[in-house]
Amino acid sequence: MDIQRFKTVHYLAALGLFLFFFYIAVSAPPRSYPVGSIISIREGAGLFEVANTLKQDQVIRNAAWFRMVAVLLGGEKNLQAGDYYLPYTQNVYAIARRTVKGDHQIKTIKVTIPEGYTARKIAELFDTRFSLFNKSEFTSLARQKEGYLFPDTYFIGVNASATSTIKLLTDNFQKRTFPLTGDIAASGHSEEEIITMASIIESEADTQADRAIVSGILWKRIAEGIPLQVDASLTYINGKTSAQMTQGDLAFDSPYNTYLYKGLPPTPISNPGLESIEAAIHPTSTQYLYFLTGKDGKMYYAKTFDEHKANIQKHL
Repeated sequence: MDIQRFKTVHYLAALGLFLFFFYIAVSAPPRSYPVGSIISIREGAGLFEVANTLKQDQVIRNAAWFRMVAVLLGGEKNLQAGDYYLPYTQNVYAIARRTVKGDHQIKTIKVTIPEGYTARKIAELFDTRFSLFNKSEFTSLARQKEGYLFPDTYFIGVNASATSTIKLLTDNFQKRTFPLTGDIAASGHSEEEIITMASIIESEADTQADRAIVSGILWKRIAEGIPLQVDASLTYINGKTSAQMTQGDLAFDSPYNTYLYKGLPPTPISNPGLESIEAAIHPTSTQYLYFLTGKDGKMYYAKTFDEHKANIQKHL
């Protein structure tokens, strides 16, 4: 090998080694790269702030190099705010491209909220896959929105928080119930009364025909000044099923105790679906004043208390 060729090979090897270490120093992802986490870029954040934040969060090694790459990609004034999911390690070029293009890569998870779930039960659907979701915070805030957390199937981002989830569910409630606005106004009841009644119906009846009949019975009892006497409202505060209720439970002094207090409970006791809401709006008028669900799962109705007692003896 002649001297010139040796120098060339030596030069290329040195250049390659330099480029390798340069890549490691400024371009390669840090060893402590937060795989599986979510980083946030706040609205209005400038290039320097974003670069420093990414470096502090161990997403990039060199803030200056990130800024240069972002500028070359046209992102000096176009960095996209929001949450970014980091499913695997990516170098500074990939991170810069994502922040410029707003490629959030937020993974979504399918969550189905059944009709009649309470805020507390909804919170239990969110597991460790939602690392930013605080169950206690959700339960506390969502109790104020009970009845309006619309039961449905959702595809929710893994970055979901308590407040963002409540907004998602209540926005869906407004969207799904908007077509019923006129019917609610014509019903003679407020929206709150309709949703509260629907939440009781959701807990008491399974078929649409039974929902409408139960609705008629409960509205009639209110009109005639008869306590509703539904176990579901007590279940809301003590968690017991009808079979677990004692005489002490039935005598418990609470506005949710519809054995003691006439009219509707002060708030909805669950989050009803559209069918129960429609049943609350459009009750079926009958001569019945009593109902119960038998051991066989069927609904039994009675016009008088004596008939109701007979149904209890026969079907429970």
